[in-house]
Amino acid sequence: MRIVVLGGAGIIGRVIVRDLADDREVREIVVADLDLDGAQRLASGLGRPGVTAVRADVTDHAALAKLLKGAGAVINSVQYYFNLPVMKACLEARAHYLDLGGLFHTTRKQLELHGEFKKAGVLAVLGLGSCPGIANVQARAVADTFDTVESVRIFNGATPDQGDSLAWAYSIQTIFDEISEKAMVFRDGQFVELPPLGEEELYRFQEPIGVSKVHLSLHSEVATLPLTYAAKGIKDCFFKISFFGYSEKALRQLQFLAQLGLASTEPVEVRGAKVKPRDVLLEVLKRAPQTERTKSLGFKDIVTEVKGTKGGRPVAGRVETTAWPHKGWGVSGGTFLVASPPAIVARWLAAGHVKLSGVLPPEQAVDAAPFFKDLEARGARTTISVTEPFPG
Repeated sequence: MRIVVLGGAGIIGRVIVRDLADDREVREIVVADLDLDGAQRLASGLGRPGVTAVRADVTDHAALAKLLKGAGAVINSVQYYFNLPVMKACLEARAHYLDLGGLFHTTRKQLELHGEFKKAGVLAVLGLGSCPGIANVQARAVADTFDTVESVRIFNGATPDQGDSLAWAYSIQTIFDEISEKAMVFRDGQFVELPPLGEEELYRFQEPIGVSKVHLSLHSEVATLPLTYAAKGIKDCFFKISFFGYSEKALRQLQFLAQLGLASTEPVEVRGAKVKPRDVLLEVLKRAPQTERTKSLGFKDIVTEVKGTKGGRPVAGRVETTAWPHKGWGVSGGTFLVASPPAIVARWLAAGHVKLSGVLPPEQAVDAAPFFKDLEARGARTTISVTEPFPG
């Protein structure tokens, strides 16, 4: 079984590699990254055979397709801006594909490749991290048992960094996109744009998070769940998160910088030179104090609530997945819940256990029961409850 991890030396990629490396049935793991030194350090540090490091530039189509040829599965953990070119390289290589999300708009473009992947006989699973990913499969766990689906609402919580650090737990480019771009929701059967970080509310997560503020964010779950459950009559879908794992103070600081235009990727002229404000901001942030997020408890809680009907009666489903830090890997619960889902399903694809093709979201491609069982083996806990009114 050969699995290629693109961006394998990155924040999430290296944890995906660690997950795969714990399974001796994965005989070959290719850590592919533009940062060859980082990929080599990771590969050599694992201390097991079959892990190799290669330099990979995802903008070089010919070289990338050659690298991916013969892979049982390809996990794309590079910046989502490159999802489409990586998918096209997978098509040419006839390799199964997984990614961590496309922040709604890119995901919708990726879905347009469904026919080409189906014709090639390979599967692309879009947005298989925690959110999107776990949340989508949570929705499936109950929505598929309902006769109709009225709403799917997703809440993502974590214990914040208590030192107000501005360091990031995943791609800072994606975080700034989420802070600055309009959120998408599905409301009254229509996709609607709303202000970024809007519609704050208080939501009760499990302790030690407790009651926390959550807000809207542009996300891929909303891009696919309304399509998947259109036939069941879905009218409402949103995704809300608690400050991306930052403290509220730190998030407000980043939000202020974005409001000033410093998260913009449009070049501006400064003393005769063209610069992108975001490039300057990122360089400054790299020099900020508290570069390590060490003061968080690292607890993660993902909740998906589904309302609908069954047997002519209203029902409500609630699926919750929680995780403490993974001690063996030395990462937070949130990080391992992003990294383990693609590692789990990549194994299934490479072993031929998934008999699907095309381009599909997690709620269509991933069976809930074995998926949550595999997450549980890594320390995550998932509970499912369905309630209905007391018979009158």
